[in-house]
Amino acid sequence: MCAELTRQGVSHEHRSLHFRVHPASGPVAEFTPDLVVRRGAILFLVEPLAGGAADRSRLEFLERFLDTHSPEIVLIIVTPEADVSRLPPASYDEAYPSKEISQMVHRIRTQDPKGILLPFKKPDPAASGERDVRDDG
Repeated sequence: MCAELTRQGVSHEHRSLHFRVHPASGPVAEFTPDLVVRRGAILFLVEPLAGGAADRSRLEFLERFLDTHSPEIVLIIVTPEADVSRLPPASYDEAYPSKEISQMVHRIRTQDPKGILLPFKKPDPAASGERDVRDDG
């Protein structure tokens, strides 16, 4: 991802921001996004996930993060293609398969720093008959 951001001339930072996430129960946890891209007042946080059942608790954590933080933050998940349509929609703002990193970077690069965010169409796991990755067991 870093190489593609650099190739397309998108300035980015590695693990430069730290957030507190208040879970429904348990102690406050820290979230340090893997990559941060600043586009004016908009922050793009990019998180790679390996996919599958191992990410179950991470997805729940990311849902909680999105519930409690600014709408000017765009959380992007990058994961294997087979898992993208199975991600719970509440766990991300945008999601891309690993093979579409260049499209993700293009989307960030072309975001008007003073404009509104373009809508991102999320797949409907119920419509496709696929299970949420948190249901893998």
